[in-house]
Amino acid sequence: MSDFSRMPTAVRTQALTLLNKVTCPHCWHAYAPEESLWIAEHPDLLGDAKLGFQHAKRFLPSRFSPQGDAIDEMGQYATRMACPKCHLHVPRSMYQVPSLFFSIFGAPACGKSYFLTSMSWKLRQTLPKRFAVSLSDVDAETNSRIHEYEELQFMNPDLDTPVALAKTEEQGDMYDTVDMGDHSVSLPRPFMFNLQPLSNHPRYRRNREISKLVCLYDNAGESFFPGADKTVNPVTRHLACSKCLFFCFDPTQDTRFRRACEGKTEDPQMVSRTSRLARETTVRQDTILLEAIQRVRRHAGLRDDELHQRPLIVIVTKWDAWKNLLPDVSTEEPYLPVKGSKFCSLDSRRIKETSERVGELMAEICPEIVAAAEGFSTSLTFIPVSASGSSPTVDPATGALGIRPRDMQPYWVEIPMLMALHNWAGGLVGATGDTASLDDGRWLTEQLE
Repeated sequence: MSDFSRMPTAVRTQALTLLNKVTCPHCWHAYAPEESLWIAEHPDLLGDAKLGFQHAKRFLPSRFSPQGDAIDEMGQYATRMACPKCHLHVPRSMYQVPSLFFSIFGAPACGKSYFLTSMSWKLRQTLPKRFAVSLSDVDAETNSRIHEYEELQFMNPDLDTPVALAKTEEQGDMYDTVDMGDHSVSLPRPFMFNLQPLSNHPRYRRNREISKLVCLYDNAGESFFPGADKTVNPVTRHLACSKCLFFCFDPTQDTRFRRACEGKTEDPQMVSRTSRLARETTVRQDTILLEAIQRVRRHAGLRDDELHQRPLIVIVTKWDAWKNLLPDVSTEEPYLPVKGSKFCSLDSRRIKETSERVGELMAEICPEIVAAAEGFSTSLTFIPVSASGSSPTVDPATGALGIRPRDMQPYWVEIPMLMALHNWAGGLVGATGDTASLDDGRWLTEQLE
């Protein structure tokens, strides 16, 4: 443990503002800030016992600079900290701002990467404009995959050539390998975002209290196959830490949904099994949901008959392909202007009504999904989203599907996260129309003051 008594007075004062506990975003180990390791900066201090020779040495400091940075054994100021268990880098903001863990899961090729990309893009614009909240990357390197996808779909100078996002893999640059002594484990890298109220936010004076750091996990669909959760591959154990679970259900992978859409859509993803454009393989999506539920129960210590007290949001993807099954459900944004201000609040009543309609449709077409979800969580919501807003284009030469950047018009992709933030981010995002939420009135009163 670091010698707190040797720290300069200014550093000890700063330490008093740190959180009492920090949860590692990689291995989910909870530890006190003073237990943190630091990452050596001197180029000769290479070689870490858990991460390998190519990584900088981790150390417990005994000397500190006047600014509060640890000093490594070669006299260099260290600015980065690491988890004492897995030795992976933990951003400094996690020591000062409470973290929220959210998990996205679903079957392979269900549209998770498209949804995540469109959601982050929309949130970067919607949060400042409508809620006076900034969303920024905690670490540009950690979020580089999302940056790449956002640029490909939303900032591409070639607007007419269809693009496709790479499938999330079970291994690769989204995972880290750590030597835990008698075995090596693969740990996921989350996407991480800082959320802070802007100066015109009604609760800006409580900035420190309501700012949040969001860790968002996106695993390959194969990671949720039965038997994939192992000691050496615990890449989905974030599910038990998550404040809200997002399950992506893909209607185009369900034969019954495709049958219901016959004659009602021209989307190539909904074509008949006999067509050349049809999917070669699909996965039973109820098994993915049930496996995730079992993992949450196992790692969170829940009984098999015990309902989870945290929300489950079923995100029904590719709404543009099946929206004609619910022709009277509007795709307009569910925001309400706040009287006397330029801000908006979530229209909770509208979201609830849409959820009920989608839930009824799901119960009719794929009742096993609804039954599994209702038997797991005390708070269940169905949200239809479209990451693109239009059907993909088929390459006549290869048969591959892609989206033209010009056609990208996502809708409702940001709503699941806004709902989660409304529930867990302590006043960052307001909502109206939900009589069960007693805090909404206070939020609007402060908004108008």
